[in-house]
Amino acid sequence: MQTQIPEWLLELIDNQSVTDVLLSSESCLIDSGSGLTKLPDYHLAEPKLEQLARELIELGGRRLDHANPFADVCLPGGLRVHAVLKSGCSEQTQISIRLHNPKVKNLDELLQGPFATRSQRDQIRQIVESGESFLIAGATGSGKTTLLKAMLLATNQRVIAVEDVTELNHENIICLQTRTKNIEGQGEITLDQLVRESLRMRPDRLVVGEVRGVELISMLQALNTGHRGATTIHANSLSQVPERLATINATSGVSENAFMRMVVSAFDWVIALHCQNGIRSIAGIGKFGIHESQLQVFEQQPEKKLALA
Repeated sequence: MQTQIPEWLLELIDNQSVTDVLLSSESCLIDSGSGLTKLPDYHLAEPKLEQLARELIELGGRRLDHANPFADVCLPGGLRVHAVLKSGCSEQTQISIRLHNPKVKNLDELLQGPFATRSQRDQIRQIVESGESFLIAGATGSGKTTLLKAMLLATNQRVIAVEDVTELNHENIICLQTRTKNIEGQGEITLDQLVRESLRMRPDRLVVGEVRGVELISMLQALNTGHRGATTIHANSLSQVPERLATINATSGVSENAFMRMVVSAFDWVIALHCQNGIRSIAGIGKFGIHESQLQVFEQQPEKKLALA
């Protein structure tokens, strides 16, 4: 089957200023760095939208049908596509396309301009050079994956990355991707399974694209037994990271005290990102600690060098 992507959509994909394209049968919303705006004179009938959704997902090697109305794939050229078919849980087919710049920025390029202050640039470089474990926090679209990839590429380590959708692939990064159940309900491969399998592949660094569930516990156990690692998490600030981690741990069966000690031992650094009006920046860099029986992140201020008299 030959995929027929509309010409207007191809033009949006080729536009380097566009970061997100959100499609339904009623509207096409575009983010060019300053919030969502409607594409004028847009119309795509539901049958054609559904066909487009199915074809885009098939390009990524996954299946989209009424038994499996959700799917998420990465396509060549830096496209991440999520689709929901019109079904019992959605009145319309919805397609969400995240556009990543196909040119991978190296760490020095990324840290220029408003993204980082001079002291933050020095801190990030020290983290990379030390080989220590780190966690990157931020909201959707704040640049978590972009920074993670740039930091990983700044080393010659053998990196094993486990992801729901492959985004970190590069020469020194071996990617393992989860798999959904087949039509018989068999064959599912979870992030938790991939974390455990990756430890047998002699990684210099274990990376989880984003922690959301029980894979966090497997990762913490690995990092507490000598492995180095890195991951990302959805959180709006350094101070919100402990709460997000605690929420993930709530159903794991690990006691609160044991969990806090595992986190402090596992991650040497926490980096928080912020995005406002399309401008991404480092909001703070900190370390985990336990204070008054609570897991907290303590922001680290760079040491000031004394000027010579």
